[in-house]
Amino acid sequence: MEDRFSSGKKVALLGIGVNIILLLIKLWAGYVSSSQAMIADGFNSMGDVFASTVTLFGSLYAAKPKDADHAWGHGKAEYIASLIIGFSMVVMAVYTASGSVESLAKNEILDFSWWLVGVAVVTISAKACLYAYCIRKSRQYNSILIKANAQDHRNDVFVTSGTLAAIFLSVIGWHFMDGVIGIAISAWIIYSGISIVMDSARVLMDQTAGSATIEEYKKEIMGIGGIAHVDSVNTKPVGAKSILIVKVSVDRDMTVIKSHEIAKKIELELLRFHTDVDDVIVHINPDLPHEAERKA
Repeated sequence: MEDRFSSGKKVALLGIGVNIILLLIKLWAGYVSSSQAMIADGFNSMGDVFASTVTLFGSLYAAKPKDADHAWGHGKAEYIASLIIGFSMVVMAVYTASGSVESLAKNEILDFSWWLVGVAVVTISAKACLYAYCIRKSRQYNSILIKANAQDHRNDVFVTSGTLAAIFLSVIGWHFMDGVIGIAISAWIIYSGISIVMDSARVLMDQTAGSATIEEYKKEIMGIGGIAHVDSVNTKPVGAKSILIVKVSVDRDMTVIKSHEIAKKIELELLRFHTDVDDVIVHINPDLPHEAERKA
């Protein structure tokens, strides 16, 4: 887990440095050429700086070990940070969309500039490299926070490609496309932000695993001798990992010691074969007769 959080910090620091440089270059080029698409792209980079900063603090806090007040650790800080990133993307996109609408209403003209082209090409190249690095790290450590950063960088590749298209379309007189693409950029960012929010909310709202995963757990548990049936299996996300809450029924006449041994076997088996499980809580029930049996 130390490598996972260290990777998150590296991703964040790299993102902060690159995005500050791109932010300054894009806003300068956008205002000089009156390009709403480039200005929208510049403010998107401002949001990227914020996102990378949130990633940094989220990784630092999530790496803290368990303590008396946080029995399951601080792993959910990653998802809180991802939630903040998602909301910030939506807010920034709404702001940039309003500027693009205003540009269309005023019928503003975009002056072609090779500076704009150069800035766009540099941005696409830098963001493509950042995306490739971050997506590899997110898959390596199964980190939603690093994945959120990767998606942010990927969005920028598409966003700036749209800006580049608007620059060249202005040459043939399609100046209105600058505002149209600016709106499309904002819509894409809003969609991406909402997706990140939804992914983070699933963990923060303790959404249990899917039915297929639960059935897999049940089959593994039933493979352990001495269990009459599995009453229920639920998962509780605690950051990157989950806690399994298992309820099983055993012979009603079984000794407490024997039932405890079975519970320990369940815990050890599930922890051994599932690296994404942080802890297993097992509750033993006596296999009491069902209502139909009592009536008979």
